[in-house]
Amino acid sequence: MTKAGLVLLNGKIATMDQGNPWVEALAVSGERIVHMGKDEQIRDYVTADTQVINLGGKLVLPGFNDAHLHFLGGGLNFLRMDLRNCTSFEEIGERIKDKVSKLQPGSWILGRGWDHTLFNQGKWPDKTFLDKITPQNPVYLKRIDGHVGWVNSLALQMSKIDKNCSSPEGGTIIEDAHTGEPIGILLENAMQLVERIIPKPSFKEQTLAIREAVKEANRFGITSVQDNSDVEVLEVYKKLLEKDELKVRVSEWLPLELIRNHEELKRLIESFPEKSNLLKPGLLKIMADGTLGSRTAFLFEPYSDEPGKSGVLLYEEKEMEDMVLLADKSGYQVGIHAIGDRANHTVLNIYEKIQKLNPERERRHRIEHCSLLREADIPRFAKSGTVASVQPSFWSSDKKWLEQRLGKERMKGAYAFKSLLDSGTVLAFGTDWPVESLNPMLGIYSAVTRAVGAYCHTPLQKLTVEQAVKAYILGSAYAEFQEKEKGSLEIGKLADIVVLSKDIFSIQLEEILETEVEMTILGGKVIYSKQ
Repeated sequence: MTKAGLVLLNGKIATMDQGNPWVEALAVSGERIVHMGKDEQIRDYVTADTQVINLGGKLVLPGFNDAHLHFLGGGLNFLRMDLRNCTSFEEIGERIKDKVSKLQPGSWILGRGWDHTLFNQGKWPDKTFLDKITPQNPVYLKRIDGHVGWVNSLALQMSKIDKNCSSPEGGTIIEDAHTGEPIGILLENAMQLVERIIPKPSFKEQTLAIREAVKEANRFGITSVQDNSDVEVLEVYKKLLEKDELKVRVSEWLPLELIRNHEELKRLIESFPEKSNLLKPGLLKIMADGTLGSRTAFLFEPYSDEPGKSGVLLYEEKEMEDMVLLADKSGYQVGIHAIGDRANHTVLNIYEKIQKLNPERERRHRIEHCSLLREADIPRFAKSGTVASVQPSFWSSDKKWLEQRLGKERMKGAYAFKSLLDSGTVLAFGTDWPVESLNPMLGIYSAVTRAVGAYCHTPLQKLTVEQAVKAYILGSAYAEFQEKEKGSLEIGKLADIVVLSKDIFSIQLEEILETEVEMTILGGKVIYSKQ
């Protein structure tokens, strides 16, 4: 009999395996589960060297798998200015002043997280506020969704953006209606005009950021992440892997645009470590449109609160189709950011078309976000085998203004998780961190309550706790072709495990928000303990 390095006893273990949904105990040898069952069956695996953990009846789940985040960006938030939850200009100003006091004149002030729906009556802020605080430091602050940049006059000047500068394709330089001067707000691709002159974070800064991100993931019971960071971060991951410091499984996405330079794409993929289950290449990603918060998500009908605007498609449909066609023909998985109903419709058209043109295979192409859908498009996900990679916490953030932006009728297709699930679509849950908190409990709560204040909005789209948990674990594993390795606790699978402080399947829904992670286990090793 195999002797175990780790044994968990006296637990309420939800395996996510339909054939064996609940067990009391399990044994781990090396990285993998070797036996499961009742306490007395597992005690035989214990030796003098076995780490034995009495779970005290606590709920145990497979480790959470965040299907869509920006790991470097989330980590950099610990090192840079975090503007999330600022509800006034005063709050933002204080944080900027504090940062300015620590930097030399001329150094960039970088931050993220502001949300104009929380202050300034929902109108765009402008450069004049930033100019008063720091005229000698260029300022670049990303909106919480990462699709809008707020800059001061010095940053505009350094980027050569003035009233004579045209907006780039797929982007907008917001101008003063009277003077034609840029006000300091850049949408979508216009952000690149500033980003290209900002010094990249150093290798050291990136390493510090990823270390912080890993600690945050461990704290929330996340054992796998599907990461949409700049490709430069790959070198950081490899260095941490060499030092045995990468305590989370990373599927690193690559830009779909690289399909135009197949040799470079191939070189990047071959640079990943062989046979590592901690770091592997993931899908090829591209963005079709913007966000609802910035009114750049691509809609069929204009925004209800800005009738002249319907959002933007960031690529010509034919250009996007050609890239996806080539990637699919080469055997890659593709993930496309689509938030607006027209963007989702367009991407589904592309996915259906390439299936007719290329040989049959299991593709599992994905749409990232799927925030607004027309009813007729919902069944097309399952029919085309398209995975819906969604972020349930978006609902909690957007609900304040969503009906005003879309109107009551379109709201029926917003974050339509239950309709997607009922149609046979695989749901994969993530956070888009740092857009939302990395805490899975917030996403689960949002998905199962659909709460807006004291009442439930679009109650037909509520999920059960079981459905939400499955989307965060098994659905996410399926979305990265890893359901045979993880996503459920079964003999032979990786021992990625989370122990929770409360049984989220039986408590009141409000208590989900109070539930904490007691312990996180990665490959049979305890990597986080609240004690």
